[in-house]
Order: sequence, then C-alpha cells, then structure tokens
Amino acid sequence: MAEIYHDGPLKGQASITILVNANAVKWLEHASKETGYSLDRLAEISVEEAALQYAKTAKLMEAGE
Repeated sequence: MAEIYHDGPLKGQASITILVNANAVKWLEHASKETGYSLDRLAEISVEEAALQYAKTAKLMEAGE
C-alpha cells in the first residue's frame, strides 16, 4: 500500500508498505550489521537509489542534478 502526501509538512513524500522476500531479508540483515543502518533505512535507501537510476535512464533529470 502506498500513500502520497499532497500537502502539509510531508508534501511530496510517500509512505509505502512492502513485503520483502526471505533472501533479500537475509541480505538486508547482513547489511544492517555491517553498516549500522536499520532495515527501514536500508529499504528507504534502496527505493531512493532505484528512483534516481530510473530518472537518469529515462532522462528525467537535467545534467548536474
């Protein structure tokens, strides 16, 4: 389930609930121990990186952004 906030202090942000497969959970747990980041933060980073990569691939960003 996803909710995009259209106004207020969270404007432009989204809250997303995801189910992560068992193998990915194992990798995230290992990464959490190595980095000190929570599973939530690692998932957030993964989503942001995927969105950034898509934006670059689809040429949605200006050079230097």
